[in-house]
Amino acid sequence: MRLVGSDLLGPRVAATVKAFAAERGIEIELDFQGSLSGRRELEAGSAQVALISASPGDADLKTEYSWEPLGYHVAVLWVPRELSLSQLSYDQIREILSSDTTGARKRWRDFGAHGEGSSRMALAKHVEQASGLSLAILQHKLGITVNPQLTSDSEEGATYDNQEGVRISAYLPQADADWETVAISLKQTGRAYQPTAMNVHRGDYPLSWPLRLAFRRNEVESLYPLLRFLLSQEFAQELRKVGLVSLPETVRGERIFDLERL
Repeated sequence: MRLVGSDLLGPRVAATVKAFAAERGIEIELDFQGSLSGRRELEAGSAQVALISASPGDADLKTEYSWEPLGYHVAVLWVPRELSLSQLSYDQIREILSSDTTGARKRWRDFGAHGEGSSRMALAKHVEQASGLSLAILQHKLGITVNPQLTSDSEEGATYDNQEGVRISAYLPQADADWETVAISLKQTGRAYQPTAMNVHRGDYPLSWPLRLAFRRNEVESLYPLLRFLLSQEFAQELRKVGLVSLPETVRGERIFDLERL
């Protein structure tokens, strides 16, 4: 059995799959060299399962394949908690992140902040570039190029002392005394959504791309032990550790049930 796919999953996910295979006595070959090459191998028949980070515009696989999300890459925006800023629209985010190149200058209160620090200039002074696709998602969805003055690698659960600007992260909210996430809306008058796992899965939170689990439907019986593991709580935790949003537990349960009916 051969499992291929996104190079963003890395050795940590590969080690988890290898440990599962060894425990079950399953011979499995892993090759996380990239989504495009993984898709080609799956379609050519040289791989049986692929984990594909699907970019916007990618064509769906043929109907003989199952091609459902297993998790999501996201871009999460954080601002200092003292601003008391609850939400931002696409246009407002564009304005803030483009301020260095357009020369436009506004204060946080112009974007709805009403707390301490709302009189400060709204600039992208600190953009956290998490491993993954967070900046690519933001740039594609908003149609802008983000040119932060400072970028840094991030880790889940990291803390930050810089109280200026906006953070862009691949991780869902953790308890943080100084920072909070903002809800995102497509339009300034539209409903805004926080980046919860269910909001991401439903498509309500807009800054996301799916990681898809792909395999041939007529091979589900032979692949079932691996597919069920990939939909398990254990594997969901590993996806979160490498910066993806896993499927909500109820959705994973439904997917396992669906496997049994294929």
